[in-house]
Amino acid sequence: MRLIAIAAALALASAANAETPEAVAPKPPANLIAALQAAGLDPRTKVEGGSVQVMLGQRAVFHLDDEGKPVLNEVEAGRVDLATPNGEGETYKGPGVGKLAFALDSSPEKRQSIMKVWNGLNRPVAYEAEITAVRGGQLMKRMATICTVPAGGATHEVWPDPIVSVTLSKFAETPADKFTCQ
Repeated sequence: MRLIAIAAALALASAANAETPEAVAPKPPANLIAALQAAGLDPRTKVEGGSVQVMLGQRAVFHLDDEGKPVLNEVEAGRVDLATPNGEGETYKGPGVGKLAFALDSSPEKRQSIMKVWNGLNRPVAYEAEITAVRGGQLMKRMATICTVPAGGATHEVWPDPIVSVTLSKFAETPADKFTCQ
């Protein structure tokens, strides 16, 4: 019995003197895509349900189906004119008849994020936009004020935030004489 007690005491003593493993700190994300995924954002330009998500540095070209829902035609990478230092060098062309296109770019020199919208439809279009920006190292989402895009025209939306994506939804035809910003 005494032998068992000594063995138990030795086991407890060696366990008490054993080094406890240090807590392993979580590794920071390896790149921006991993960081966005860790924060809960799918970092792809895509159509999902009735919404279009456009990521920084890309353009979504799509058309609206008979129910007014977006159908993705293509995703392109490029630059928007206002985001370049001298306002020249845009790499995108018009989306074509019957299509809409939204591109998101940024200008570190101007400290702005710029979204350009092309309307290849024969009617003005309104929509809602939710921006996802980085503030204080955290992702922040908010609804943005947008303006109706005239038929066959193009417009720009400009924000001072470092925006990583814009989610567009609720596409609606508007009267030709009603230009609104909301």
